[in-house]
Amino acid sequence: MDMELDPIIQRPEASQESRPPTIFQLWWLGISHPNRAFDAIRTKPAPAWGFWILVGFNLAISLTTDLARWLLGDPPLLDSWLTFLPAEDYLFAELFFLPVLRVLTALLGAGVIHVFLRLVNQPSDYDTQVNIGGMTYLIVMPVILVSDWILLAVGHYELSIYTHPLSMFWSVPIGIIGVRCLLNARTPYAVAGVLLTELVSIPLLAIFAR
Repeated sequence: MDMELDPIIQRPEASQESRPPTIFQLWWLGISHPNRAFDAIRTKPAPAWGFWILVGFNLAISLTTDLARWLLGDPPLLDSWLTFLPAEDYLFAELFFLPVLRVLTALLGAGVIHVFLRLVNQPSDYDTQVNIGGMTYLIVMPVILVSDWILLAVGHYELSIYTHPLSMFWSVPIGIIGVRCLLNARTPYAVAGVLLTELVSIPLLAIFAR
């Protein structure tokens, strides 16, 4: 009788072990063990998983931080380069165009590093690069969002011009870990590719993000 019951007892345990991590668990894993976090997304559909992470976070930024700034009547942090948009309307316009721009910039960045790695004869896959970008967003953006909300609450959102660049310094090593872990590119090329992506993406966002 014991032998007959053993398989029945073991099945629930096996199903629990194979259960995929939740988004929160992935975030915490990315904070504490980035390599393990990227290992955990190997089975995620690419590029769909990364794409929807990018879309979700950028909508969250628009519907929380950007919307609050507009409702509070905050001015843009910097003068606009878009002369057809006056300063008083800029934050309202950002609610609509900035999420699209950020997602397109992230997709462009995935393409830049993919092309670079292929040119230097390193393994790469565009769909996987999008998932790496999504995982990087998942790790970094919750911290940036919370810091933005705190700055808004205390009335000093202008300090975000110092906190936001920190996300770049954090996202670079995470991106390098992702490229090394999921694509097995050599470290010098992974570093160069991620830095090249930042050099392309940051100026584009600097033109529009205010």
